[in-house]
Amino acid sequence: MRILKNLMLFSFCWVSISLFAQSPNVLLAKGNTNVKAPSVELSRKLERKFKRDAARLALRMEADKEELRYQNIIISPGNVESIYQALVTVYQNDETAQSIAKCNVHTFPNPSIDHFNVIFDKNVDWATPLRQGVSETDSDEINELLDEYNLVISKHVQWNSTQDAITIRSKKPLNMAALSNEFYNIEGVAEIDLGVPSIAGNDIKIERMEKGWELEYILQFGSYVDDGKKHVWKYRVSDEGEVTFISETGDPIPTWMKCNEDAIENWLTNKI
Repeated sequence: MRILKNLMLFSFCWVSISLFAQSPNVLLAKGNTNVKAPSVELSRKLERKFKRDAARLALRMEADKEELRYQNIIISPGNVESIYQALVTVYQNDETAQSIAKCNVHTFPNPSIDHFNVIFDKNVDWATPLRQGVSETDSDEINELLDEYNLVISKHVQWNSTQDAITIRSKKPLNMAALSNEFYNIEGVAEIDLGVPSIAGNDIKIERMEKGWELEYILQFGSYVDDGKKHVWKYRVSDEGEVTFISETGDPIPTWMKCNEDAIENWLTNKI
């Protein structure tokens, strides 16, 4: 009889321990918004992407105050770091957010933070090295800007019958709308193209809330001409690092577009 009681007590303890160990997954499945997934390490590739996302989101916030071309070329580092920490915190503490990242959901490239195109008279004197196949110019003004902001000429192409274009790239995120203004007064420059796509795409949106941030991750699919279809995840992250899942809305994600690396690789393969 005593042995039977001990067996029953052991069984009860084992079941309790099992339920306790599984409880985070159970709660997560039931939609508990404050349960954290095991923290994952951030890869260097994803770190770079989040830093670019943070810079672009910070720049968008500045654009709400004044046109970007009239603002500083250097993006405010305070907002960038705060937004970056919010993006990393959501990613590292939520399994769904980790899947979203595998679907390459990052900020849509507007505004430009890394490049623009300078369209100029193809016969202008300072473009002689470019015509000879060298990614340099004889313009003191252009060369000084390249040195000051750590820029490179990444491409030189024929734009039309009378004009050529060079692509100026930055090694770190900058306010390209403001920087491009510095090129307008250079001899032979006709216009600047900031290279913002005209179609829709994946995006991240952010809004400052009391003591934290609210983020939207937007997965775009279908036709990009008419904005296509969207699936949206919304989170809130406090300044103390607490992540809260708010909602998941939008069009159903196609079965072939599940947010995992195998599915994305197969999709890209089929597109090539």
